[in-house]
Amino acid sequence: MAEENKNKENENQEENVIVIEENDNEQEKKKNKFILIIIILLLTAIILLLVLAAVVITKKKKSSANISPEITEITKKLEKKHIIQKDEIKQLIKRATILYNKGEKEKALQILNKLSSYSEALSYYNLGVIKLEEKNYKKALEYFQKAIKNKDNRALSAINATYASLMLKDKKLFNYYRRLAYTFLPEIAKLKSYPYYYAVVMYYMGYEFESIPALKTKNPYKEESNRLLSAIYQYYGDFTKAQTIEENPFYKGLALARIGEYGLAKTYLSISDKNESKFALSLVDLKLSNFTEAAKLLKKFQDNNIYPITVYLKPSLFETKTAQKYFKENFLKHKEDFYDLFFYYAPYKVFNMNQTISYLKKGIAGIPIGSIEESQSYLSKSATYSALNLKISNALKLALNGHIYLANEKFKKLIKHRDTSYILHYDLALTYAQLGDYNNAYIHFLRAYHLNPNDLKSGIYALMSLNKMKKTNDYLVTSIKEDLNENTTLEEALLAITQNNTVKMAAFLEKDEKNTPTWIIARLTSKALLDRDYTYEALKLKSMYPREIIANLLYFYANNKNLPVYKLALNYQSMFFSQKLNMNDFYYGAKIVRDWYFTFAKISGLLNKVRLNLINKAKKESFDLIPILQRVAFANLYTKHFEQAYVIYNDLINNKNITDPHTLYHAAVAAIGANHHANAVALMELAKLKNPIFYEARYGLGLLWQEANNLRAASIQYAKIPDGFTSKYFDFNILQK
Repeated sequence: MAEENKNKENENQEENVIVIEENDNEQEKKKNKFILIIIILLLTAIILLLVLAAVVITKKKKSSANISPEITEITKKLEKKHIIQKDEIKQLIKRATILYNKGEKEKALQILNKLSSYSEALSYYNLGVIKLEEKNYKKALEYFQKAIKNKDNRALSAINATYASLMLKDKKLFNYYRRLAYTFLPEIAKLKSYPYYYAVVMYYMGYEFESIPALKTKNPYKEESNRLLSAIYQYYGDFTKAQTIEENPFYKGLALARIGEYGLAKTYLSISDKNESKFALSLVDLKLSNFTEAAKLLKKFQDNNIYPITVYLKPSLFETKTAQKYFKENFLKHKEDFYDLFFYYAPYKVFNMNQTISYLKKGIAGIPIGSIEESQSYLSKSATYSALNLKISNALKLALNGHIYLANEKFKKLIKHRDTSYILHYDLALTYAQLGDYNNAYIHFLRAYHLNPNDLKSGIYALMSLNKMKKTNDYLVTSIKEDLNENTTLEEALLAITQNNTVKMAAFLEKDEKNTPTWIIARLTSKALLDRDYTYEALKLKSMYPREIIANLLYFYANNKNLPVYKLALNYQSMFFSQKLNMNDFYYGAKIVRDWYFTFAKISGLLNKVRLNLINKAKKESFDLIPILQRVAFANLYTKHFEQAYVIYNDLINNKNITDPHTLYHAAVAAIGANHHANAVALMELAKLKNPIFYEARYGLGLLWQEANNLRAASIQYAKIPDGFTSKYFDFNILQK
C-alpha cells in the first residue's frame, strides 16, 4: 500500500509538472517570474531524484536471473487470466515491494506495471463471480461487462455474463453474450478446464450434441460435467443414459424436479441418503399434492430452510392463453362443478304460496318460474306464521332480484328469533350456498333436514355443500337412502349424482321429463357425467330464462364446448356484444354468476371491459354497494391492478365490516399480487379461522409461512390439507437469491 501511495504521489507530481509546463507557456508570454522560479526549482528536484536513483541502481545492481523464476511465476499467473483472489493480488503487490526494497526496482516496477494492467479486469471479474454466488445477476452482469471491455479475462467473463443474462431472462443479452463467449473461447484453450467451458458455450449456443464429447473429456469439473451431460440426455428423453451418467440419485432427483417430472423426481430423492434430499422431497410432495408427507418432512427442518421458496400467483389467473387451456381442461368436468347450478336454481321455500305471490307481485314484475315452492308440511293460517311468511317474502324479494347478500343478512336476523323453523334454515342455507359459503350452507341445510326429514332435498344439498369442501358424511348418505321411496325419483337422481352412481343416473334419464329447473339441471348433470350431449336441456333452461346470464352461458357452452378453445373464445366475443342480459345477478347475485361471467370474459380477452363497466356501475350504486365493490376488487385482481384491489378489500374489511372467508381470502391474494406478503399472512389467517376447511386459504398460508422461513407454521397448515387438493391460485419456485 505504501508503494501504491508513492506511485500515486509520483503520478500527481507528473500531473502537476504537465500543468505547470502548460501554464509556463502562457506565463512566458506574460513574463511571470514567480512561476518561472517554481518551474526551475521543480525541474532541479526531478533531476536530483533521477541522479539519486541512478546511483542506487548502480550500487545495488544484481543479476536478473536471481529473481526471474519468481517474476515468471507471477507473469504466468497473470497470463492465465483465471480467478485471482484479493489476498493473492495483495501478495503479488507485497512481493513487488520486497523486490523494490532489495534494489530490484526495474523488475519490481515491471511486475507492478503488469499487475496494474491486469488488476482492474481481475477485480471486476472476481466481483462478478462474487455477485453470481450471491445470485445478484444484474450486478454480476455489470462487472463482467467491465472486465470484457478491458479485454482481459474475456472468455470466462462472457460465459458468466451469458449465465447471468439467462437467469435474468433477458433473451437479447443472452444471445449477445453467448456469441461473445463463443468468439473468445480460443483465449482459454490452454486451461485444463477448457473442455468444460467449451461444452457450456456449445450448450448455450444450442449445440447440445457438440457438448457431449467435451463433457466426457477429463477436466477439473467432473461433477458439473456429469450434471450437464445428464441434463442433455434428459432433454432428449434418454432417461436411461441420464441415470447411468448421473449416478447420484439426489442430483438426478433435482434435475427431474427442475423440468417438472415430479413423480420421477420423488423416486430418486426417496432413495438418496443426503440430508438435503429429504427437504427437496418435501417440495416435490407439495407439487404432487402429497400434503401429509410434505408436512412430516418439513417438521424435521424447522431451523434449516435449505431451499427457500418464493410464492407467486398462477399464470392461469391472468394470461389469456393459459386461462384458455385451464378452461378447456377443467370447466364443468367434475360433479362438484354442477352443484352450484343446483343451488342457483333451487327454489326458496315459503309457508303460504298464494300469500307470498300476492305480496311479491307488488315488488317484482315477473317472478321466475319455479323460484318458490310451498311447504305443505308447515302450511298454517295462524297469525304467527302469516307474519313470519311476510318477513320471509321480504327477504325473497331481495333474493329474486339478485340481491343475495342483502337477503342473506335478513335471513340471518330472522333465524335468531325462529331457530326451529326448517324453512328459515333452508332459505338461509340456500343464500349461503349461492354466496359460496359452503360451510355455513352445510350447517343450515343439515339443520333443515333434521327439523323436517321429509324434505330430502335439504339433506342432499347439505351433502353437496360438504362435497364442495372435499368432504362427505356417510351417516347422512345412509339416512337419505333410507328415506327414499317410489315418490322420490328426483331425489334419488340427485343422490346418485353425489355418489357417482352412473347406473341410477342412466335410469333417471329414462324417466318422463318434468318442466322444473331442478329436474332439468338433474338431467343435464347426469348427461354431462355420462359424457352425453346436454344441449337440449341447456336450450330448455334458456327458453325458461331468456335474459338470464347462467342459462345463456350454459347453452353457449353446450353448443361450443367441442370447438378449439380459441374459436370458442371468439364466438363468445360475438355473444358478449350482441346479447342483452339481466346484469343484476352479476352485480349483486350468486357466486356462480360472478365466477362464470369472469371466466368467459377472461378467456375471450374482455376482462378490462368488464372491469370498466363495474367501476361505472359502482359510481352510481347506493342501495347494494358491497357486492359491487367486491366485484370491482375481483376485476382489479384479475386484471393485475393488485394495489387497487387491495385498497378496496381493505375498505370492505376494515370500514364496512365484511369479514366473510372469501373476501378475506381474495384480499390476501391481492396483497400477494401487490407484494404485501406480511399483510397477506394476516388476512389468510383470518380467512382460515372463519372457515377451517378453506383449503385454498390454508395452502396459501402454508406457502407464505414457508416463504417467511417459518417451516413449523407451514407444516401445521399443510398437515390440515387433504392429499390431492390442487390450488387454483398459488404456486411456488425455489428462491433465486
